[in-house]
Amino acid sequence: MSKRDDKHDPDTDPRSYTDKQVLDEHPREQVERWRKEAFEKHRRWMDVMKNDYGKS
Repeated sequence: MSKRDDKHDPDTDPRSYTDKQVLDEHPREQVERWRKEAFEKHRRWMDVMKNDYGKS
């Protein structure tokens, strides 16, 4: 994420960006691509968590 003009410092502030902030800084297509990628990675992780292999 790029630096913004206000006092928010993403390097030291653990708060996440809002959708509006991200959309102000990046094209909508890029944001949608990131959302789809995050959703797919989360779905795959949940599939791994539900796998009974190795559980007693």
